[in-house]
Amino acid sequence: MPMRERIRNLFRRNKRKRAASDYLEPHDEGGGNVQDNRSAEEDKEENKVEMLPPPPMEGEMPSYFHVGLLAKMCLIHGYTIGRWKLQCTSKTEKDFYLSSFGEGYPTWNTVYGGLEAYKESGNFHASLAWLSDGDLLSDLGVHGDGLGGTWSTVLKSMVSYPEGRKFQCKLKCGFDRNPGKVEMYIPIYKEPLLMGYIMMQPVKNYLLGYRTVFNVEDRDFNMHAFCGGYSNDVTEVGLKFENFKALRGSIFQRIGEKWAVALKANLYGNVSAKSVSIGGQYEWEPGSMLKAKVRGDSRIGLIFQKKLREDIEVLFHVGFEGSDPINGKHKFGSSWYFNM
Repeated sequence: MPMRERIRNLFRRNKRKRAASDYLEPHDEGGGNVQDNRSAEEDKEENKVEMLPPPPMEGEMPSYFHVGLLAKMCLIHGYTIGRWKLQCTSKTEKDFYLSSFGEGYPTWNTVYGGLEAYKESGNFHASLAWLSDGDLLSDLGVHGDGLGGTWSTVLKSMVSYPEGRKFQCKLKCGFDRNPGKVEMYIPIYKEPLLMGYIMMQPVKNYLLGYRTVFNVEDRDFNMHAFCGGYSNDVTEVGLKFENFKALRGSIFQRIGEKWAVALKANLYGNVSAKSVSIGGQYEWEPGSMLKAKVRGDSRIGLIFQKKLREDIEVLFHVGFEGSDPINGKHKFGSSWYFNM
């Protein structure tokens, strides 16, 4: 996994305690529950930002969370309105990585962050991370080739000191062989959720998938989700049907080499003005981009994204009420990424 994505996983772990949904897993979109409270809805929308997967590597099957990814990158990535954050990753000559992050919203007394040490050796890797809320996280993983595909297994553990040294442990398993992919999180100790998905690519550029979340403690399913998608890097269409109640869709379309437009909306169930977003982007050179979007409730966001060097990227963002741009609520934020 690229180191920038590993540090984002630490963000996700910390954010899950603050997210509106109870059933988030890495790269999740915020679950299917829509809150009536405006601040909860906005917090959930902002928490989606660091929960986007990296594009699949060459020869790798897309995951469940890649369906609609281009639209999400256009309409979600960078819109952490009101937040500031810094990320930094450094690498030694012996492939030993040290990463750190910090984030605040929007005052100093809400700052949190973490540190991670990560080491690879052949097909094995290990990591140890400390989060400012007192959690200690560790990963022990191995990957390899077999049965005509690639497989991976990671033992993930957590010790929560603020909760009386509570220990949790789960196993992440995955297998990827075109035209299929499966990934599961299996609870081992004090982990309540069994989660997983299966993806199929029956025809080139088309994806079909199913995802489930089962609460082992309550012996009940928290989620059933079906998805379908089409993508050829110019046009992308994605649909997700969750819990037989909510249908969400997205469209992304490139216009020439520099322009693109996107639309995301809840099509059925939990439909509200806030669940509709339309926007576009203009990339005048690789790594330099302007993005804009408007929600159905007239909330407007603007993004300036610039890659200063191959290992340094910055994003600035601003949001305001389109119905009252002068006297309405204004929010600003920034993100810096350092990968040395």
